[in-house]
Amino acid sequence: MTKEQKEKVDDSFGDNLVTLLGALSKEMKDNPIEIESEFKYPMEISGIKKIPLKNINTKQTGSMVKVRPCADEYEKKTFLGIYIGDISIEFNIAKYTKTNILTIMDIANPAIFVPDLNKVIFGYESWWGYIKSEEELGQITDNDISNVWYVKALQQLAEKEKENERRARTEDSKTSKSD
Repeated sequence: MTKEQKEKVDDSFGDNLVTLLGALSKEMKDNPIEIESEFKYPMEISGIKKIPLKNINTKQTGSMVKVRPCADEYEKKTFLGIYIGDISIEFNIAKYTKTNILTIMDIANPAIFVPDLNKVIFGYESWWGYIKSEEELGQITDNDISNVWYVKALQQLAEKEKENERRARTEDSKTSKSD
């Protein structure tokens, strides 16, 4: 696949994702799931459902990774890390109002031990990726980050939002001129 073909596929993927997220957002507004997260006691509970933690990463514990922590103190440096696995970082507890079922769900995130820092860095506080060969140990650059699919999708969402705001301002100015 040529670079141009890949860019077209990436762009169409981003456009499709933007369309899908828009449809999902509309569906959630039109048909909200009523969930209580601020509990008032006493309350009636008809059951408790625990949603088990699922490891979304397929690599084994101990895999080598490169990691670029987001905090300013690391000065955009990339470090060698060791993937520990997905670790539960908090719980989400909600009660579905229609069924009175209390649901407990683990919220997990990849944990990476960075020997040079003697610290565990979580996926949500860094950019990281698995290392398959020595050549892949290079720096994670700003360009690498901006080419991640979800960063592109967020950029496209922001561009569409700005375009919609410009359109609305243009229509408002046309309306006010005609008044």
